[in-house]
Amino acid sequence: MESARTPSAVADLTNCDREPIHLAGGIQPHGGLIAFEIQTLRLAHYSANIGQWLGAEPNVGAAVSDLFDEESSLRLAEAAASVRAVVRPMRLSWRQASASDAFTAAVHVHQGVLFVEVESPEVAAQSGQNSQLGLPLQVNLANQHLQRCGDFTQLLRVAAEQVRSLTGFDRVMIYRFSSDGHGEVVGEAAKEGLESFLGLHYPATDIPQQARKLYVLNTVRGIADLTASPAPILPRCDAESQRPLDLSYCCHRAVSPVHVEYLQNMGVSASMSVSLVDDGALWGLIACHHYSPKALSFSERAASEIMGLIVANCLTAKRAEQVNRERDARRGHYHRLLETVAGAPSVWGNLDAIAADLLSALKSDGVAVCSERGVRTSGSTPPREAVERIAEAIQGRVDNDLRQWSTSQLGEELQELASNELGPSSGCLALRLSAPEMEWLLFFRDEFQREVSWAGEPSKVAAEVDGGVRLSPRNSFEEWKQVVRGHSRDWTQVDTEVASELRSGMVELLSLRAAELTRVNQELAKLNADLDSFAYAASHDLREPLRGVNQSVYLLSEELGESKTPEVERRLAALRRLAARMDELVQGLLRLSRAGRGDLEIEKVSLKEVAREAAEMVLQESERSGIEVEVVAEGEFLADFLCVRELLTNLIANAVKYNLSDEKRVEIGRLAEGGSENGATPVFFVRDNGIGVAEHMREEIFQIFRRLHLPEEFGGGSGAGLAICKKIVGRHGGRIWVESIDGQGSTFFFTLEEDR
Repeated sequence: MESARTPSAVADLTNCDREPIHLAGGIQPHGGLIAFEIQTLRLAHYSANIGQWLGAEPNVGAAVSDLFDEESSLRLAEAAASVRAVVRPMRLSWRQASASDAFTAAVHVHQGVLFVEVESPEVAAQSGQNSQLGLPLQVNLANQHLQRCGDFTQLLRVAAEQVRSLTGFDRVMIYRFSSDGHGEVVGEAAKEGLESFLGLHYPATDIPQQARKLYVLNTVRGIADLTASPAPILPRCDAESQRPLDLSYCCHRAVSPVHVEYLQNMGVSASMSVSLVDDGALWGLIACHHYSPKALSFSERAASEIMGLIVANCLTAKRAEQVNRERDARRGHYHRLLETVAGAPSVWGNLDAIAADLLSALKSDGVAVCSERGVRTSGSTPPREAVERIAEAIQGRVDNDLRQWSTSQLGEELQELASNELGPSSGCLALRLSAPEMEWLLFFRDEFQREVSWAGEPSKVAAEVDGGVRLSPRNSFEEWKQVVRGHSRDWTQVDTEVASELRSGMVELLSLRAAELTRVNQELAKLNADLDSFAYAASHDLREPLRGVNQSVYLLSEELGESKTPEVERRLAALRRLAARMDELVQGLLRLSRAGRGDLEIEKVSLKEVAREAAEMVLQESERSGIEVEVVAEGEFLADFLCVRELLTNLIANAVKYNLSDEKRVEIGRLAEGGSENGATPVFFVRDNGIGVAEHMREEIFQIFRRLHLPEEFGGGSGAGLAICKKIVGRHGGRIWVESIDGQGSTFFFTLEEDR
């Protein structure tokens, strides 16, 4: 709704919200009002038209017994001491009338005042004329029809039909409020020939906030004739407080001029609204329109109020049924993904395995895991950098105790992010898990563009009146279409409940697994430390005897000198060769032990830089020419730089060593999908054009001291290199494998970030 400005004043769009409609100062003329001070039961206020019932204007200060007969006065005295703000029907008689002239009044107590409302005999006489069965039986029949409705849509339509049958209004609409306060006609029954309003939306400003509060307090509101002038309350203000009488619970309260104009612009002459209240909140209204004057008797009001309660209860029950059915369907995905998570080594490394159930459980288009390791996504989400900023923005907006946050207008809610950063997403539901493995779990919904049909352009008009500005309702209700952008589908009650259950289950699983991992890691750390200490000590201590063997062989050879026979020379050479082989094995064991010792120093590693250093270390030691090492992909990743350099050094050295080609090529890179924006685990590779690896040996080559060739072939070696590679990769939580065509080359693949 746009504001309008004039040189003299500004139209404040909250004026309607501040209009004191409960202090209307008058009542509709088909009813009369008498108000007594409850302590003294003396007349404090009365409507200017009450003389139609009394025969004369009463005097302020008159006692109850001056106006009503003795029995009626006793009833009113009892009512004055009863529960406040409960409107009750009561049979009363005027003091000057006979017993046969008793009438029904509506009596209630509010703010120290006893209110007695009466209706004209003509209105009272028409009670139940719309029903051949009478009001009680008609309400009972309506209830049976409502109970038999199969779904929500049918219930809304039948509710409108039954209220119209009961009351006789030309049009009855079921009007539902959305979370932003605007309303939509979701059910309708209308006289033949009337244009349908079904599906039309009405802006929140059509019903001011104080009117919504009154709808909860006073659930039936009738307007008999929009053209009739109200009967003023006399005196207008209380003598002590100097405030007008509070008419919040009065049946015949006069109508706000703005609302009169609003209904007249719609062509309506009379109306009734019945509140549909769910758990203390205003869910919607039964809105009734008539195109000629139409007053409701107290009995018809009471029947309408009961119908409102029945409809509200049916809507609540049907909605609860739908919610339960939807919740049960979602729980299947929820339980399945928890089972998967429970059996998986990590959520991070297995997001793809649980993504389908995560998306189905929350009916979302994408999901992201945010942890100390970074961001990983699946499905339709903003880019990873934007997801990280979204998580940071949510973190800064919510309390530490808040576990769930959601919006269907992500761009509007987080205006610090540009709309083009959000990608396809317009909705987000965030779960705070506060676990190192998963700090936030974010669900995203794509933009849901839809066309909304409004009953007229949803704006109020500011008009200049006597040099001032007055807001008036729009005067056109012709269908006005609007395309809504930047919104996703709303997060529903089921969404938030399932999300809460999912969070609880995930937190419990992650906590249990964290405790178990801590225990296992402590045991493994001790075992690994013992094994590493043994391997280090063994490899270190074995080198001394080996040096002794080599020295002894040398001295023996020198001592024998020229007297050595060929057989002795052969055996001495074998001793030197075996000692050298033993030294290689011991050094390999020592290198393997060192690869598992010390803490990883995780940092951002440039693939190009670490590959360059590794290649220089290999090529410095190699005297071969015709070797080309190329880095075919760039980018950064998280790892221990020195460990990755050692890993690549071993792989490059093997690629050069086990290669019979004249032009040896080694390519180092990363798969495209491994570096995509969805946060998938990076997959690196080292590819060569060497001799290849036979298929049946592709697992064995990663075992310690496992060589595929004779010791004297391809320059020898300990066979520990690929075992060291496997250990380095394992410490990073990744895996390593080889694909090869025998005789044409091999490609070693490895990951580094699956479960660190």
